[in-house]
Amino acid sequence: MSKSSGVFVDKKTKVITICGVPNSGKTTIFNAITGLSQRVANYPGVTVEKVSGKFSIATSRSEEFTIVDIPGAYSLTPYSPDERIAASALCGLIEGERLSDAIICVVDATNLERGLCFVFQVMQIGQPLVVALNMIDLANRRGLQIDADKLSKELGGVSVIPVIGTKGAGLKELKEAVANATNTTSAPMSGFYDESVEHLLNRLSEANHNGHRHRAELLKAIFDTDGELTNGQSRSKHSLDEIIQQGRQQLIERHGSLSAAGTASLNKKAAEIYSRVVSKTKPGRQNTSDRLDKYFLHPILGPIILFSIMLLMFQSIFSWAEPLMNAIDTIFAYLAGLVGAVMSEGPLRSLLTDGIIGGVGSVVMFIPQIAILFLFISVLEDTGYLSRAAFMVDKMFHWCGLSGKSFVPLLSSYACAIPGIMATRTIEDRKLRLITIMVAPLMTCSARLPVYAIMIAAFIPYQQVLGILNLQGLVLASLYLLGLVVAIAVSFALKKFLKTEQSSFMMEMPSYKIPTLRSVFIRVLNRTKSFVKRAGTIIAAITIIIWALSYYPRSDEITSHYATQHAVLETELRSGLATADYQVRLSELENEEAGAYLTGSYFGRIGRAIEPMFEPLGWDWKITLAALASFPAREVVIATLGTIYNLGTGVDEESTTLVTKLRNAKWDHGNKQGTPVFGPAVALSIMVFFALCCQCGATLVTIKQETGEIRYPIIAFIYMTALAYIGALVTYQLFSRMGL
Repeated sequence: MSKSSGVFVDKKTKVITICGVPNSGKTTIFNAITGLSQRVANYPGVTVEKVSGKFSIATSRSEEFTIVDIPGAYSLTPYSPDERIAASALCGLIEGERLSDAIICVVDATNLERGLCFVFQVMQIGQPLVVALNMIDLANRRGLQIDADKLSKELGGVSVIPVIGTKGAGLKELKEAVANATNTTSAPMSGFYDESVEHLLNRLSEANHNGHRHRAELLKAIFDTDGELTNGQSRSKHSLDEIIQQGRQQLIERHGSLSAAGTASLNKKAAEIYSRVVSKTKPGRQNTSDRLDKYFLHPILGPIILFSIMLLMFQSIFSWAEPLMNAIDTIFAYLAGLVGAVMSEGPLRSLLTDGIIGGVGSVVMFIPQIAILFLFISVLEDTGYLSRAAFMVDKMFHWCGLSGKSFVPLLSSYACAIPGIMATRTIEDRKLRLITIMVAPLMTCSARLPVYAIMIAAFIPYQQVLGILNLQGLVLASLYLLGLVVAIAVSFALKKFLKTEQSSFMMEMPSYKIPTLRSVFIRVLNRTKSFVKRAGTIIAAITIIIWALSYYPRSDEITSHYATQHAVLETELRSGLATADYQVRLSELENEEAGAYLTGSYFGRIGRAIEPMFEPLGWDWKITLAALASFPAREVVIATLGTIYNLGTGVDEESTTLVTKLRNAKWDHGNKQGTPVFGPAVALSIMVFFALCCQCGATLVTIKQETGEIRYPIIAFIYMTALAYIGALVTYQLFSRMGL
């Protein structure tokens, strides 16, 4: 057994690769063929995702096949990381990956001429090939009649199967054609390029004395100027690299550019075949997509529709997921309560209830948001609208280093950065994707709101501004705006350091389609499983580490002191203390004890040790400790403040008791001893810090998973923490000098 394409594949199992240009319906067909037998993985050494599955055909041999869905590509001459991986996978150039036994090339029947150019390139590989002529129903409705048998003859006998991926029509015939293809042999097809390219290919073939390189690999070496050359040696003592470099120069001199040399003859050949196999059965008329685009791409109505759709998506992630998240929180709190009830006090109980159950709960908590986000993205992508949305907003984003496809991830990050970062997978250009990932955590996510709510309620007065605005609302809006402005500035700076691979925005405008429930469900399920598998385990581990720092060491002095206090309280109960009064005092005592243990823990000691670093921000050690405890997840800051101020972890941002405690808090040491800790300047400093700092371990883990490199979450953490500190410092110093 060998592991290939994300699943364990027996060497006898035949591997099929399904490819096609973006928006050709490739993934819809893949989902229809494989169903739920899919596994998601990454190609070796890169973060480009691959999905694989299995299907079988009831023949006399009852054959089983593994099918791999590679990234969409317009050409085997790649222009993006996804295209480069797709080309390498098809050509068998990825280490540890098998060359497929057959290839399915999906072609959009409504745009056959463009699809044929990609088919011609795939035919250079020399592997058995089946062409899936998808969306044949849409082509027929547009008055296009495609002769599949004639097209098959034009392609040298390659099987051409008309299919309707969204309805499952033709898939049985497609699988049978694939099974037959794997039992045949094939050779690279020539004659698609002009004589200058063919001459260079012949020179390379002759010079390659090992004879292992097929035409597609040689073509990729010629036209992929960003890829590695061959480093092979020829009999004439001239390396293949030298022949390629000389050949490129000759092609440029003849055609004006390498791109023209690689595409001109393919386009001409595609046009010739198209004219012979396609006939119009009725007069051409404006198709449904064109009619819909009159509204969706309208200069005024289009942005209104886009804003409405994005508002609906944002609302769903922000609000609709909340009941599910609260239900999950309740379930895990109930489980923790059950475990706590049957175990005696001690580190094991705390580990199980606060560490393990709490850690798993913190992972599962994100599932509703991630599932809802990818539900929307899958529907928008499958309908064809997502491309239009990216097109409309690209001009707003391009100048600062982002693209139109950054819009959905950044908007989603206002609810939670984790699904927002995962949504960047729709961005083909890796550098644009990286810029979007690095600024997504700056969007004001829902986890920041509890901090804003309690600080604004406690220290920002409720007063009118200009007669119509409220100061508290203005502060909250300013915090949202702050994240956006800083994100734009950071994007602009990153643009200077990271030169993107595409200077202009080009995007396919696919036909509008009705998405299939099956395909959408599978895609959402895969994305959710991917998050739980890749990020979930690490997030849970981080939670347990934070628990340990907050729990240990357990001071014998604190234990002895509170054991005495509990004994005194028990004596008073036996002496006639009312049960209700006993419960109140017991709760107060337990909260005080928890606060004492937290203060004496490693976290508490660290907070006291680094207090001098944060004193210029107006913070005492208690604020510093709460900020430190919130680095795994911002929302725990309120519970931490509650514990520090002996109110327990049950407080929330609406707790009037906690507000009172914060207003009455005094410095307990140093020159400021006895003076109030909090005030408007300190509150604004805290809020600015939380607005800019990356206090979310789950987000950092997700950045690592999506980029594949540890340096990017480290960079994100460092630059955001630095911005947060500087912003908070300037805020406090400015407003404190104003007497606030």
